Amino acid sequence: MRKQHPFNFEKWYQFLVNAEGVQIPWVEGEHMTTHPVYDDQMVSLVRSFEWSDYYDQNYDRTLHQKGLDQLREEEVDMIARTSHDFRELRAVTSVIIHEERHLEGMWAAMLEKGILLRLLQRLESQTPTDFLGPNY
Repeated sequence: MRKQHPFNFEKWYQFLVNAEGVQIPWVEGEHMTTHPVYDDQMVSLVRSFEWSDYYDQNYDRTLHQKGLDQLREEEVDMIARTSHDFRELRAVTSVIIHEERHLEGMWAAMLEKGILLRLLQRLESQTPTDFLGPNY
């Protein structure tokens, strides 16, 4: 399978290593709500992942097939540490990338605790050679 939109894992690792343990600032918005303020690099990482072939546009279906309809942070971290299932890792990473739109602060938790770093490292290590193809 030849892919058209690669994701450069190595490009983002240092950013993610440096983000671990660093608290994301939150600012007060309208109606006394608060919102996380993300660094431009985080936004670029998200865009790069969403445009890559690694982004699972059907992550809901994939997660349902894997019995992962409700993911708690602890489960995401365990998957990031132990999963050998490429499809599961791809879907979990995709939901983390996408769901910030619906659950503000998800990226902050995943960055601060190093979970996003572990997810991407595990995803890269479990990528089957036939996913990449000869020209990737």
